[in-house]
Amino acid sequence: MNYRISILLGAALLLGGCGTDASPKNVAVEDSVEWKTLKTVSGREIIAELKKTAQETPKRDKSATIETPPEYEVPTKELAEDLAVKGIEAPAAIQAVEKVYGEGGIHSEGVIFIENQTKGAAQSGVWIGLKEPDERVQQLLDLLQPKVDAGEILAEPIYIFRSPHTEKELNELQDEVAEALKGMGSQRGSFGLYVDVITGTIEITHDYLKPKQQEELRELFAGHTINFTQEGRMVAEPGESTVIVPEQTYTNTPATEGGFILAAGDGRIFVGGGTESAVFYKFAEADKLKVGQRVEVEATGMILESYPGQGSAKFVEIMPDYKPVGAVLSESQAVAKALDMAGERLSNGFVLIDEVIFDENEKKWVFTVLPDDGEGVLEVADQ
Repeated sequence: MNYRISILLGAALLLGGCGTDASPKNVAVEDSVEWKTLKTVSGREIIAELKKTAQETPKRDKSATIETPPEYEVPTKELAEDLAVKGIEAPAAIQAVEKVYGEGGIHSEGVIFIENQTKGAAQSGVWIGLKEPDERVQQLLDLLQPKVDAGEILAEPIYIFRSPHTEKELNELQDEVAEALKGMGSQRGSFGLYVDVITGTIEITHDYLKPKQQEELRELFAGHTINFTQEGRMVAEPGESTVIVPEQTYTNTPATEGGFILAAGDGRIFVGGGTESAVFYKFAEADKLKVGQRVEVEATGMILESYPGQGSAKFVEIMPDYKPVGAVLSESQAVAKALDMAGERLSNGFVLIDEVIFDENEKKWVFTVLPDDGEGVLEVADQ
């Protein structure tokens, strides 16, 4: 079984260094360590807030002149605010949090994340969530308020709220869910898992969980929202073939999708060229495939980023074999001959066929191959 697990922060999070030049001073909004809800923003209970004291913020305004990333052709007000908060308030807040709670300490106490308007948030902001807020909240205020007073940062984008969970708790929850998923595993199936730090929602992608198993997971983790997303086709049932054959063997229409079987056997296939990346796949039914066939592969799990890549195939769909009117050879037969002709002429020991053309006048097949250490074209007589 293949699986991937990650914690989703919901937004880019800048982890700054420790230390601050701020001199703590009392700007309390609540003298008691019992932090009451002041208001609700975006459905979250705000328990403390900085005071807007500076009418002008020239230091902050100067820092807010941030170059717009090239992927945004037209800068917007929302983007400008997102970038400014990410580059100014977020580092200041993270620095204060690390000084008060220690480096990484916030993960046992709550969560910290950034929300962007360009990603759908109602406002740009850095959010500090604490499950059991105590006197250290005041220490945060004492570190950050002088920066607000000096016009270095704005008060508004920094939100201190009561969080229903800590990141440590979500990590532990994620581990429990992962073990449950492994226990329901399929030999050929895979799953992806992450827990959203902002919402606490469990997100599961899979290709093997049946409705009954999904319901079992919801019962097992009652009190948590679980979203299931099926990735591709469900894995084959026992006895069901994972080779998908075409309804018609031949077609006289040139194919534009798929790659070619470059090698097959011993539970492995090598596929590449056309629209398929060069990948060695583990595939139990490799002996049902032939070199030269045009196929589309549905992988399961991760593909190792070597070259060629390495992974596991869930299904292999054989495309109808292109055979032009009047041709002797079909595309798969011509490809097999072309691969034999190429032999070991390339330094990497294999060729990738980029394009196939049948020359009706010359009665030959013409292949453009990549990568190439010699001629970029192979020709095979149609006989």
